[in-house]
Amino acid sequence: MFTTSGGFSMEHDEENDIAGSIPEFGAIFMSNIATKKECFKRKVFGLPSSLAEFVKQVKAGMILFLFEYEKRELFGVYRACSDGAMDIAPHLFNNLGMKFPAQVHFRPIWYCNPLSEKEFREAIYDNYYSAKKFNFGLSEDQVR
Repeated sequence: MFTTSGGFSMEHDEENDIAGSIPEFGAIFMSNIATKKECFKRKVFGLPSSLAEFVKQVKAGMILFLFEYEKRELFGVYRACSDGAMDIAPHLFNNLGMKFPAQVHFRPIWYCNPLSEKEFREAIYDNYYSAKKFNFGLSEDQVR
């Protein structure tokens, strides 16, 4: 199990039978309020190194979203403009005293108001494995 600083974790399953364990068509990245500003400024999403294998499966062209876990809001819609990799922007988040080296470049493709968790929860219902924790990989149906 991979655990991130926001209380979210992602189950890793070799056979990919856990909903959201791989980014089939898209992915949700996560942030707090401070890291969200840095992501948008630099156009890079990042996750801890414990999620590197997940992020490396993100491919250019995939649809991405950003979940800000303090307010529990989903921002989007973004498109990956690089494959996920380690240290695309090596010093990103250093000024915040944080390290999120599993990264992907993105560009906005649709500007809209963020969705509350209540509004998007149904779309990714199968990804939830506890009341407030979900896996980040998205299928084509979930992205739609």
